[in-house]
Order: sequence, then structure tokens, then C-alpha cells
Amino acid sequence: MNHASLCVLSYNRKEVMESSLKTLFANTRYPYELIILDDGSNRFTQEYLFKIVREHAAATVLFNTDRNLGIGIAVNRGFQIARGNYLFKLDADLMYKPGWLTESVRLLEQHREIGCLGLFKYWHKPRIFSENIINTFSDYYEVVDFVGSAIGMRREVYEQFGAWHETEHSFGEDKQFKLKVQAGGFHMALPIDDLAENVGFGEYKTSLIKEIHMDTGKHVYNTPVKEPLIFGRK
Repeated sequence: MNHASLCVLSYNRKEVMESSLKTLFANTRYPYELIILDDGSNRFTQEYLFKIVREHAAATVLFNTDRNLGIGIAVNRGFQIARGNYLFKLDADLMYKPGWLTESVRLLEQHREIGCLGLFKYWHKPRIFSENIINTFSDYYEVVDFVGSAIGMRREVYEQFGAWHETEHSFGEDKQFKLKVQAGGFHMALPIDDLAENVGFGEYKTSLIKEIHMDTGKHVYNTPVKEPLIFGRK
């Protein structure tokens, strides 16, 4: 039976992860295995993860207790033990919408040209989102790039293009992998309607893009209602 492998990154922030997993358990109906990749969290977070394993038979936790080794190493460890037909790298601060995984799998299966699928739109200075769009299809956007907080793919895409870049930096570990996938002729894609929200972005609300449906039927994006996250800002 087909199923998805959800590899969730963990590094402290127990309360955020707890809220995120509550939405995952409540809003995920497609068959999945949950693999939590803990990269040297504090004792309180690790005790919570042990509780998750006890209460959810589908959960596996890989602990790295020595030091934080970086996202790329954690993702590769998770994907290498994953058994699913679909692989997802997911940050611990995502809030999942009902049916998010079912729709993600549908997009990946019905559109074989999609190499990597994100779950939500974002805005990043100095580019507005409309400038990030390459093509607009009936149910997804082909984009130049998307933020790496949530990335889904078919297993064969990961196996074809190899491991993620292993670095201790907190950003960019997915960039080289996505560039290889694009060079191989696949699309970077985002769903027309967001399938998750990232509470780690911005200050007040999680939706960084306000979509306006004009009389023309086109999707137009206005200025965000808050200051967005700028990578590299201290």
C-alpha cells in the first residue's frame, strides 16, 4: 500500500512542535509514517518526543544528542530510513490544513513534471510573489523557488538526484538539491491554495501573501500585512 514518509525536524521549541503535531494528527488522512529527526534538543523537548513515540505507533524518532549537526544531515538520515512512496521534509513550526497530505500526493502523482512541492506561498524581499511565478496551471504554480520549510517529492526524485547538501547552516541546505532537480527538467511547485502555514515567519499572522481575485480572474498579490522574514537578518 502506498504511503508517505513525513520527516519532521526537531531542535528545541517543544511548545511549537506540540502545536504543529496536533494539527498534523488531526488533519492527515492519507497513510503515513512519522519520522522525527531530533538534532540535539534539550531534555524537555526530548522527553516530549519519547511521549509521542509511546502514544503513536506510526512515530519513529532519530536522536542526535551530541551536538546540532545541521538540517541537511538530519534530512538525509530520515530519507534513508523512510519507507514511503512520497518523502516530505517538514519543519517543526508548520500548521497543517485539513487534507493537506492527500492533496499533496494528488499533485505529485497527477503532475509528474513536479519535482519538488512546497506547501505554502511566501514573500521575500526584494521579490514579490508574482515575480516568482514561472507558469500558472489549474491547481499549482511553477515557481523559481520556494522556502524550504516544507518540501515534498516522489521517492524516485530523491533517489535520482541524490542526497541534500550537508551543512551546519540553518538556511540553504535544500537549494543545491532543488537546483539539480530543476536542471533535470522538473518543476518547483506550490499549490494554488496553501496546504499549511508557517508560524515561524513574520510577527503577527502566518499568511504572508494576501491573494486578491480580480475581475480578470488573475491572481494578484498585494503588500503583506506585516514585515516578512528576511534571510540573514540577525
